[in-house]
Amino acid sequence: RERGDRDDVGGAQKREKREEPAWLFASTRVRIVSKSFQGGKYYLKKASVVDVLTPRTCVLQLEGGEVLTDVPQRALETALPKRGGAVVVLVGEHRGQRGTMLDKKGEVAAVQLSEELSVHKISLDHVAEYTGALED
Repeated sequence: RERGDRDDVGGAQKREKREEPAWLFASTRVRIVSKSFQGGKYYLKKASVVDVLTPRTCVLQLEGGEVLTDVPQRALETALPKRGGAVVVLVGEHRGQRGTMLDKKGEVAAVQLSEELSVHKISLDHVAEYTGALED
């Protein structure tokens, strides 16, 4: 029993880490998807990440201009642009690179990275609309 208990606890911890890599990135658009955050007042509202305080906590500016501080990543999901819109990669080897979303099918986006112009298939959860200044 003891060994099984330890495995369960370890497995739960590992699974939790895999599900939730830190993906917050400044100048990205997100949607508040937690009904419990601030009593649901901001549920399904879109906002831009103004600053990342810790790997999983940020400052948001709502589309109406209101600023929210200490927003947990778990209360958010990424928002995507229309086809042809600017994105930033949030997770993986291309983290921080900007590009253009060429297409999306199912749970995957085709993204052309700006630096090398290569096209990569990236999970929709790993990209977000980029709201910062473009360096073109």
